[in-house]
Amino acid sequence: MILRDCKKGMVFLPPDKTRLPVKVVTEEERIILYFKTYRLQDCRQLMQVDFYDLSQGLLVTASEVLIRRNPGYPNSSYPWIGICEIREVKRIIQRQHDVRVGIQIEALFEKESGRRGSFFATIRNISAGGMYIETAEELHQGEAIKVSLSFERTPRELHLAPVWVKKAENGRFGYGLRFWHLSTGVEAEIRNYVFRLINAKREKAKI
Repeated sequence: MILRDCKKGMVFLPPDKTRLPVKVVTEEERIILYFKTYRLQDCRQLMQVDFYDLSQGLLVTASEVLIRRNPGYPNSSYPWIGICEIREVKRIIQRQHDVRVGIQIEALFEKESGRRGSFFATIRNISAGGMYIETAEELHQGEAIKVSLSFERTPRELHLAPVWVKKAENGRFGYGLRFWHLSTGVEAEIRNYVFRLINAKREKAKI
């Protein structure tokens, strides 16, 4: 199975490459796409399908998709499904290429694995893929940690894991953290937060 941790994607429907967001479900070696739209018809075609894989990044693929009516509809909210077979992975865009913005927020983090405990860290930048922090605490690659942050009004509990480390100033460590199990709604909140800060900095620079 090429996909590792994928729950959503984008189908570019021929002939004009109409973009249709889809829910992605993997069952052993099968990939099933769930369409919200009603305006489809039975067909089998080669098309571009982008998969948003939380583990790998954005996978741009050429896939053969068999589109048919969902036998579970109307009990399911998805009228159409697509049985998808990936023919070729055109490219992979890593999540760390996500648009990020520099910030400076002191936050309390909590270890969820290994030697549990809490520690303070300074968040230096953030994107929808993860964040960079500096702290005196020593962390290990893959170690599960969490933090609570508010991007709109509701505090969100975010689960992360270190993917790389470098020495920072004054004996501190700098860690690149990746989000785990980030819901679509929270990911959208973070993206909006990032772009709000970027736009605010641009406006300030004009003054």
